[in-house]
Amino acid sequence: MASNRPELKFSDVSEERGFYKRYVKLPEKGAGTVRIVDKGDYYTAVGQDAVFIAENVYHTMSVLKDCRVDQMVAKQFNEPTKYVTMSMQIVSSLLKLCLLDVGHKVEIYDRSWKLVKSASPGNIEQVSDLLNLAIDASIIIASLKLQLNPKDAHVVIGVTFIDTSNYKIGMLDIVDNEAYSNLESFLIQLGIRECLVPDISSQSGASNPELKKITSVIDRCGSIVTMVPNSEFANKDVELDLAKLLGNELTLTLPQNISQLALGACHALLNYLQLLSDQDMMGKYELVQHSLEKIMKLDSSAMKSLNLFPQGNATFFTPMQASAVGSNSGNKVSSLFQLLNNCKTNAGVRLLNEWLKQPLTDFEGIQVRHNLVEFFIDQLELRQLLQTEYLPGIPDIRRLIKKLNKNGNLEDVLKVYQFSQKIPDIIQVLESFLEDDSCEPAIKELVRSTWCNPMKEHMGPLQKFEEMVQTTVDLDAYEENNEFMIRVEFNEDLAKVREQLTSIRDEINAIHIEASEDLGFDPVKKLKLENHHIHGWCMRLTRNDAKALRSHKKYIELSTVKAGIFFSTKKMKEIAQESVVLQKEYDRLQSSLVKEIVNITVTYTPVFEKLSLVIANLDVLCSFAHTSSYAPVPYVRPTMFPLDGERKTHLVNSRHPVLEVQDDITFISNDVDLNSDSEFLIITGPNMGGKSTYIRQVGVITMMAQIGCFVPCDHADIAIVDAILCRVGAGDSQLKGVSTFMVEMLETASILKNATKNSLIIVDELGRGTSTYDGFGLAWAIAEHIASQIKCFSLFATHFHELTSLSEKLPNVKNMHVVAHIESEENSTIGNSDDITLLYKVEPGISDRSFGIHVAELVQFPDKIVKMAKRKANELEELKETNDDLKRAKLSSQEITDGNIKLKNILKNWKQSVQEAGLLDMAHLSQEECQEKIQELLRNVCDKDNVNDKYFNYIKELLL
Repeated sequence: MASNRPELKFSDVSEERGFYKRYVKLPEKGAGTVRIVDKGDYYTAVGQDAVFIAENVYHTMSVLKDCRVDQMVAKQFNEPTKYVTMSMQIVSSLLKLCLLDVGHKVEIYDRSWKLVKSASPGNIEQVSDLLNLAIDASIIIASLKLQLNPKDAHVVIGVTFIDTSNYKIGMLDIVDNEAYSNLESFLIQLGIRECLVPDISSQSGASNPELKKITSVIDRCGSIVTMVPNSEFANKDVELDLAKLLGNELTLTLPQNISQLALGACHALLNYLQLLSDQDMMGKYELVQHSLEKIMKLDSSAMKSLNLFPQGNATFFTPMQASAVGSNSGNKVSSLFQLLNNCKTNAGVRLLNEWLKQPLTDFEGIQVRHNLVEFFIDQLELRQLLQTEYLPGIPDIRRLIKKLNKNGNLEDVLKVYQFSQKIPDIIQVLESFLEDDSCEPAIKELVRSTWCNPMKEHMGPLQKFEEMVQTTVDLDAYEENNEFMIRVEFNEDLAKVREQLTSIRDEINAIHIEASEDLGFDPVKKLKLENHHIHGWCMRLTRNDAKALRSHKKYIELSTVKAGIFFSTKKMKEIAQESVVLQKEYDRLQSSLVKEIVNITVTYTPVFEKLSLVIANLDVLCSFAHTSSYAPVPYVRPTMFPLDGERKTHLVNSRHPVLEVQDDITFISNDVDLNSDSEFLIITGPNMGGKSTYIRQVGVITMMAQIGCFVPCDHADIAIVDAILCRVGAGDSQLKGVSTFMVEMLETASILKNATKNSLIIVDELGRGTSTYDGFGLAWAIAEHIASQIKCFSLFATHFHELTSLSEKLPNVKNMHVVAHIESEENSTIGNSDDITLLYKVEPGISDRSFGIHVAELVQFPDKIVKMAKRKANELEELKETNDDLKRAKLSSQEITDGNIKLKNILKNWKQSVQEAGLLDMAHLSQEECQEKIQELLRNVCDKDNVNDKYFNYIKELLL
């Protein structure tokens, strides 16, 4: 990669120094911003930006070069005086890294030091042509304006979000608690990439700590925080600005429920994106509604714990990958998104991404999706036809429309035309299968109302578009030679120039044939006719064959390259020059006509977008049916219970859908039963025994059911939940100064404030981040609160076996355990077992012991460490049993401490006295006889001097 890197070229040292002097005078850039300069044929970056690019894009520091600067400029740099140059391909990789991976901003200056392009993770429109990536999720940016309500301790957040790729604007108010759980759900549901927040750090008051909380929530959701001056959040004239973008003459069309807070947030966002400066955007946006209540709430922990998306939440693929959208062959499936993504269109991939973040809570909506998935499972031939012949040819309408708006050409128009031509074929193939008598009337009507009728409705306006393309574009030239041309019959001037070009081409072909006969080379295989980018029309021979030119003086050599020698004749050169002039004239005439055709095509944008959404819906549900049918064990349709209906989730032989498709894995299925008698399940058992998988798969299966997919079970009854809230795993955020325990407490606090009786809570190993006693105390209190107060479905995996006694206190708590089989050595004591077999079955009851040391043996810990661990574990177990006995004797902690010290001194004095008397010779005594002598001593001590001591009286009772 480095060897093909372009070099920064200057005519002399003074020009180079002048470049750096201008560079250091540019405005100061913020942290997390990469600045590059467009030099025409290549790009360059200087200083820390160059180092960043070398490390993260080139992956080698050898690409860095020293800047030739004087001492004064070097001081101004205040950073390494290095530079790096980049090709367009490298810039594309840099933009992907900054905007989609690490969350940096990018500034691009031209040679005249003008800022021509700037981009951030939520605003990539200006550099979308450089990125050359198909994004499989909408890039949405939001703006927040905060207002505290001291009366009821609630916080109201005015929110505006804009999807620049789909030209959508949304505004709403979020009423939130101190944990900002509703804001977190909003950020996840829409996949917000960047958030504008008022910069009030310099102000004093109650807003500062709240701002810190909000930024931590935004960061936790994988979004980038951008601080904007507080003055930008004024709502002056924002309604007029919105009216321009929405194409409304009157602002009265704005919904009445839009608050001043949301309008203030809108003002800041419009200024940040500079939408009003682009006249082409006027009237293209639409106002959309987003409701938190109609969609399942997900917290950031649930997104990670349930493995909904690949690590890093990659939301893009290259054009090469786009041709194989949905193909998981050869790729290891590590997320639910990858498992379900058998989509054949880019629009389908984006819709699947959206559905995974926005599972339905509407019973009827879920039933509709299940009915359509069942239809596709039954109609195997139809599904295969759609996925192999019809859907793969559907272009990405969103990208095409964006290209047409910017600098569209005939190729883009023809792709849109092909899209419109495919819609009737899809309608026809759907309706042909609906004629089957085996298909129920209700399903037929559903298929028609969901897909066929909307497509027919939108196809009506496209008839004029198709007629326009057929009249103006030379479709024969496209089909035969893949040429994009205006029909010559459409314009008289164009026809004349085209006729001249055709005549010239015939003359050139005749010269080519004559030369082949003259030189004795085949005109197809040997003597090539080419339209060279410099020489125009000319001929080419390989270097070896070009020796024949020496005996023919009429041939003029033009240039020599690795591929051979380009040559021409005097007549061909003249014709080639004439061809260039005519081609320019042809392109000029065609260009104005193409521009007109593109402008007409753009007017059909709303129709194309609606059709694309219908096709995307068809594609995703086809993908669900495909995944359900081709799973290792086919999925089943779940029976759903509405939010206000029976609360029951019963899964028979449930499996984790992602794990069961891994290579060399035979998944052990398990039953799950959640109802009014077992709302809260406590799961105990050994590490690596399957506790975490068991509780997570319940969340994944519920998620799959509510997005409309079938589920990996033999039978499934599933209660719709309004939220899936997780606390799984422990990890530090050291760079942010947040410890493992603090992460635990923050996530758990959010769960307790956000959960309702219709939620699903998944907790794994709560309390590990602090001491055993504190951890158990917190785990008990949290579990008891959830089970007794919230009373929602909960799965609580733990190593605190004492927690299982909660089932004796609360009737809705049930204990489950992961089964493990122990093979013990003959005459071995407990704790010195030889082998453990993890069975991965979850059954009712309690696991009465831990298996940590056995797991250490499984991973081949050194024997010395394992033996020491067993010894210490036995000592602690004996100490625990002794302390438990003492506690049952109702002795205070001070009485136990004093008694232990007194007993120790008595035994020490006794040992010293018998040694002095020479009486301590017990070598000939058995172990039982030694124990009897010690017990006799203790009885004498208790009877003589400690008759009234509670501690010694308890020991006396033990000796009886």
